[in-house]
Amino acid sequence: MTSVVLGHTPLAIIGIIIFGLPDFNGFNFILISAFLHFFYQVFLLNAYKYGELSEVYPIARGASPLIITTISLFFFKEHISFFEIFGIIIICLSILTYGLKQYLDNRSNIKGFYLALITGCFIASYSIVDGLGARITENAISYYSFVTLINSVIFIFFVKLYHPGTLKRVIYESKNVFFIGGSASFIAYAIVVWACLFLPIAVVSSIRETSIIFAMLLGIFCLKEKFNLMKFILIIGSFLGIILMRLG
Repeated sequence: MTSVVLGHTPLAIIGIIIFGLPDFNGFNFILISAFLHFFYQVFLLNAYKYGELSEVYPIARGASPLIITTISLFFFKEHISFFEIFGIIIICLSILTYGLKQYLDNRSNIKGFYLALITGCFIASYSIVDGLGARITENAISYYSFVTLINSVIFIFFVKLYHPGTLKRVIYESKNVFFIGGSASFIAYAIVVWACLFLPIAVVSSIRETSIIFAMLLGIFCLKEKFNLMKFILIIGSFLGIILMRLG
């Protein structure tokens, strides 16, 4: 996690050089987002202490678009069509069902489930803040570059205080994760923030979470993992949700 978070900084600096400074009327969004990202990272790491990736990730990712949709409709009055709402619900239920099935089958510690839900709340929170912040600053790449730079500074203090020695390990053991993982993570979420300039935040978030389809297909074809009924339901449900949102 430290390698990936700090691995954002090279592209963040390049992003600021190329796209300039964001409108600092949105600096409060930048600061709030940096802390929300930090708490998301900490709760996600703690969730993985009690649950496996196949359990924690679907619960956290499946819950967040539902929260975003509810908040967007009732508090921000964002226009989301019936088909888009229906598509979001199908995608989220497909992902959540898969995660819950994994928890029940593995009989994992219930703490992992609760921490995954809290993680989902932080994902929803920073997604809303970033979507609104990008619209206010009108410079999505520069906005997120500043967010992740501040987030990196916060994370460095956290690691030095609670996990001394981790920064040295990043330098000597995790260079590939730093450069490749950090760059991929930065680009992926920068595109998400950019997309919020053109689509409702809830729609962007739910489409983002269908990345689990690609992870599952890679697992099946590259890692020779078993293809079962739950994976079939998840893939079909996600594709159906995307189609419905496109109709909207």
